[in-house]
Amino acid sequence: MNLARQHFQKHSAKVAAEQATDFGSMQNLNAYELQLLQLNNDRARLKQIQSTEGKVKLKQALLPTYMPYVEGILEANTGVQDDILMTILVWCIDTGDYKKALSIAACALQHKLSMPERFERNVATLVTENICNEYLKQLKADHAVDLSVLLVLSDLMLEGLLPDADVDMPDQVKAKLHLAIGKALIGQISDINSVDMQTLLEAKAELTRAIELDDKCGGKVDLGNVNKLIARHTPAVNDDAPPAS
Repeated sequence: MNLARQHFQKHSAKVAAEQATDFGSMQNLNAYELQLLQLNNDRARLKQIQSTEGKVKLKQALLPTYMPYVEGILEANTGVQDDILMTILVWCIDTGDYKKALSIAACALQHKLSMPERFERNVATLVTENICNEYLKQLKADHAVDLSVLLVLSDLMLEGLLPDADVDMPDQVKAKLHLAIGKALIGQISDINSVDMQTLLEAKAELTRAIELDDKCGGKVDLGNVNKLIARHTPAVNDDAPPAS
């Protein structure tokens, strides 16, 4: 897509979103309808592919054509329900573009947007669980992960930036987020003989919270290992030493 067309699509989406505030809906607006037509066609193509890997590859190829529209909607920041935007949110997660997914999710949560009817989970649950599932999969395989994505996700979902009702999710899903952060922090330790105590304490706090939320989350072994490292690197107290004067 050339730059002129990208600019046109972004501008058209922004104008459509701004106009939609007068009607409360993006329906029947040209920019939205044209993009929705393309999305329906692309979803039909995806349904013809049985391979998950194949679906991801097609989504990766398709996403750039939707980005000017998405940028226009985010820039308008009107908070009008938009099923195209919410679908692209899912596609960004599916293809590993977590930073873009989180920027869309932040807008969606701020304006209380809903997932399209075909999705059973709410925005907070879907975003948190899908990202954490992939991170936990990568961590289990000892692959490096971008901890900053998990921290942004935690800030958005757990730190009180939004009303509790807007980020409500099952405790098991919250546990996955704490577990993923704890495991990612452990993954930053390259030498057990020289560790950052603050990192260990943060990992312990995240793993402890994960287990509190879901006793079967799978973090007990990691927590035990972290506690051993903390004990190993905590200076021993000499009981025979004279009291300080």
